[in-house]
Amino acid sequence: IIKFLKMKAGPTSCAFGPSAYEKLDGGHLCTPTFSSATIYFPKTSPYSTDDTSSTTTLVPSIVLVGGWGCGENVLAAWGPFLASHGIVAMTIGTPKPWSDTPPTRAQALVDASLALQKENTRSNSPLYNRLDVNARAVMGYSLGGGGAQLAALSDPSLKCSVAINPHDGNEFGIVFPESLSDNVPILILTGEKDKEAVPQTQAWEHYRKTTAPKLIMEIKDGDHYTGIGPSGGNGSDVEQGGEPCVLINCIFAHIFACGPCPLGSWNGSSGHATNESPRGAIGGIVLAWLQLFLFRDESVQSILKLQPDIASRFESQKMDRD
Repeated sequence: IIKFLKMKAGPTSCAFGPSAYEKLDGGHLCTPTFSSATIYFPKTSPYSTDDTSSTTTLVPSIVLVGGWGCGENVLAAWGPFLASHGIVAMTIGTPKPWSDTPPTRAQALVDASLALQKENTRSNSPLYNRLDVNARAVMGYSLGGGGAQLAALSDPSLKCSVAINPHDGNEFGIVFPESLSDNVPILILTGEKDKEAVPQTQAWEHYRKTTAPKLIMEIKDGDHYTGIGPSGGNGSDVEQGGEPCVLINCIFAHIFACGPCPLGSWNGSSGHATNESPRGAIGGIVLAWLQLFLFRDESVQSILKLQPDIASRFESQKMDRD
């Protein structure tokens, strides 16, 4: 049954959660498929009654990767937000952000997710014996959003996936599969006025190809940067965080499909969590999705059934879990 939900309300806030969080350099986990990593982790779990950092409640994890020309920091706003709600979030950078395709980013997500689980057995890790190694998710933006959907195909043990303004990489000669996930639940966020990843030929086409439980939210007046943070991102923040050689790499990428300078990516973060935000439903929907599939919290089903006011279109399928 396809659900077209016109009753509007839904989440409106992307406020920080109850857990204090910390940040850890995850460079020691890197493999050839991802070149940098930062781990944001909760000191306690909001699902625990224990007030100490030694809580035995296991915490789930999610790995996030950016898009074309993006450095690791572009999705950094999600880290503290998710960690404060009890989810370990690791942002990663890829070795060749100007030429890494969705399949390459998919492999990076899977490799990074598996590598992150090693923190559960590393004796001096703050996550020692704290990770739920069976509750893993991935998330990606733009070409990384295409990668997040391919990761769901290649690793069916993932509990869910989130694709933000997804792009299939057709401009790189990539042919996306005719069928996407039939097992791993997929959440897709897109912008109504996204000119880089046009919703009708990208996000909505990906949604139609998915037969697993799925939900798509098209953000009213949203562009290609709207989903890069819980409160709604913008391109100017991303560009202001550009590294020294970013313009050289951008020109080379357009002509030669590569970026010669290792210090030349878009690397500004945007859309950080806040108690009140006109587009706070972006963070609210993503959080509810992760709470449902990572924590198995059925109480959030009611949130995912209501179309937020910021959505121009909102649709789900196979979300009944009775």
